[in-house]
Amino acid sequence: MGEMETEMGKYEPLPGLVSIPSVTPQMLGHLYQLAAQFYQATPWRWFHDHHPFAIACPPEDTPRYAVVMGSGGEVFGLAVYDQLADVRAMFTSPVSPRQMAKLRTWFVLFFEAAPAVSFDDLDAMAVNDWLVAAPHAYPVFGRTTPEQALALPAQSDLLWMEGALGALLAYMDAHMEVDQGEVQLADLTVSVPRVGGEAHVHLRLLEFEAIFREDHGG
Repeated sequence: MGEMETEMGKYEPLPGLVSIPSVTPQMLGHLYQLAAQFYQATPWRWFHDHHPFAIACPPEDTPRYAVVMGSGGEVFGLAVYDQLADVRAMFTSPVSPRQMAKLRTWFVLFFEAAPAVSFDDLDAMAVNDWLVAAPHAYPVFGRTTPEQALALPAQSDLLWMEGALGALLAYMDAHMEVDQGEVQLADLTVSVPRVGGEAHVHLRLLEFEAIFREDHGG
């Protein structure tokens, strides 16, 4: 199928995560495992777009801002913004979502059927037996582009995601069952395993109104 798409298609086949320099099969395998656990945890049962997380993951000092997608029952995953201003703009900008995509980009994880994944990554998944939560829950990682396409993420994006998913899973394991699904504000540091070594990830679940206050921009 990959050869047919190359020969007959208008565009080059989607490159795979396996083509990103410095990204190892071990890291991708762990990332796929975390993504499957995240899907199985169904965070969209509890969180929606008014529950922004500020997550700082080494080696980065400043947080990125993550919003769980899926409460509307359409697209499931995690939207990640590099700056708090990007999150604010999503709620306050007068421009349409299409125009917004031309002004700002963000990192995203969403779940789809297998055709959404590159052939190279599907091959690697089969060879390495990487975990997938369900036939309709293959994880897709990418960066949005001004043309509303999806480009490969950077190695730093995937490293952040590895730590962030581990922290979110630890937070949900510790709190969501105890609190019977009631969302509570959080500010904690979680020790999570990564392929490159353990990392201390700082996770904050912000009050929605806080994203509009400058004192929560760091």
